[in-house]
Amino acid sequence: MVPFATSLGLRDQWEADIEPLVLSVDADGAYYWNEQKLPDDNALQGHLAAAAAQDPQPDLHIRGDRAVRYERVAQAMTAAQQAGIKKIGFV
Repeated sequence: MVPFATSLGLRDQWEADIEPLVLSVDADGAYYWNEQKLPDDNALQGHLAAAAAQDPQPDLHIRGDRAVRYERVAQAMTAAQQAGIKKIGFV
């Protein structure tokens, strides 16, 4: 049986109301989770795993400083994919 909310398209509306998570990378390569500086890459992994476990799963927006090395942004994107984040965007 199809859940009632899904059959009426309400689940899509509900998912659209979920605030996206923002992962920022500053010029020095430090990560910020929703504007809160993370102490290390392990903390990032923990946040990504928790986000991936949510149902519905929020979108993840990655914001990189112009001066940051692309490699550091790519590492964040790879970590998000490995954690199981399905919707990743760049802002």
